[in-house]
Amino acid sequence: MTTWKRYSEFLQDPPELTIEWRDQLTDARGWLIINSLRGGATGGGTRMRPGVGPGEVTYLAKAMELKFALAGPPIGGAKAGIDFDPFDPRKPEVLARWYRAIRPYLIEHYGTAGDLGVDEVLDVIPAISRLGVGHPQEGIVRGHFQPDDGALAQTISNLQLGVEAPIEGDRGVAGVPMKVADLITGYGVALSIRHLYARQGRGLEGIRVLLEGFGNVGAAAGLFLARWGARIVGIADLNSVLLSPEGLDPAGVEELIRRRVEKLLPVDDPRIIPQGERARFFGTPAEVFVAAAASGSIGPERLDLFEANGIEVIASGANHPFGEAKLGSTTVARSADRRFTILPDILANCGMARTFSYLMEGDAVPEADPIFAAVDDTIMATLDEILERARGGVRGLLAATLDLVLDRVGAP
Repeated sequence: MTTWKRYSEFLQDPPELTIEWRDQLTDARGWLIINSLRGGATGGGTRMRPGVGPGEVTYLAKAMELKFALAGPPIGGAKAGIDFDPFDPRKPEVLARWYRAIRPYLIEHYGTAGDLGVDEVLDVIPAISRLGVGHPQEGIVRGHFQPDDGALAQTISNLQLGVEAPIEGDRGVAGVPMKVADLITGYGVALSIRHLYARQGRGLEGIRVLLEGFGNVGAAAGLFLARWGARIVGIADLNSVLLSPEGLDPAGVEELIRRRVEKLLPVDDPRIIPQGERARFFGTPAEVFVAAAASGSIGPERLDLFEANGIEVIASGANHPFGEAKLGSTTVARSADRRFTILPDILANCGMARTFSYLMEGDAVPEADPIFAAVDDTIMATLDEILERARGGVRGLLAATLDLVLDRVGAP
């Protein structure tokens, strides 16, 4: 059976458990999709956006299962999705009621985190702690590791301290307090790009990058890519597009991060183009496209634009970046894999998953340096293995990644 056939069947296999929730005080709806309880536990973040539905959440749960096969621990995948506007002032109350409804799963075997529209430190941790749950990952610790009380307390402490460990020195942005959770996923995306180019005997100097998204993932990816020599020539977020044909240097990216409002581009920047010209972003010449916004943003037309404008690499900072017609379809992903070098979501954006996994290890040190080192080791070693499977080629990298992880989860 081909890799794409195996992957399609994996996507279409019904998840083990689906929980649907309706908020009694707003029109919010939520779903917890547990693809499996492999290894006694399951994990995946909480997404909030208008229009999210069970199909999207199911795909994301399956992506998490594959991501854990790379980042560890070897557990099942899950995802929570809430159909609600994350900019609505009632968001904290909606999240509080959602987590209260699924509290038994959070205690026994489900671990969650932030995702699109939901911040790990600002939203998830406070809401979970008010329910008497030590950490959003506690269910994974209990379900997979089955620790005694002492080991549980130590692991919960490591998770609490590690995720919120301060970013100090040159790694951060002067004047902006940052924690590990703010940078680690975007850092992993940037690292995967740098290591891919390094394996080809190339550096990032002068490489032009388009960033879709400027939240934690997109901003951090842009920051590290610029520091390693790339030029950020365009940034798009939910409301605005900023174009910089000469390319932003590290100081320019840092200044934008300082001026963000609600993790969105500053609308008063003179480089912001009119909304009616938003399509110019996807036609901007560049070598690397970082998808770090909503799922499904890349369809056939955008692939054509990318090819016409010099894109070599598509790095998936967002989960499920390819807009397929239905769950189980792989048409767009296969087309992209033939035409570009794809750094898939299950590898490129595994930084937070690897952070959690590392902090659950017995000898973990809950500080920024060892956490970043753990992410370095996992992403670089895994990409090396994938390149070997792809026989050193840079096309077909997505299929090679899927082949590796489907083997690891025991998919037929």
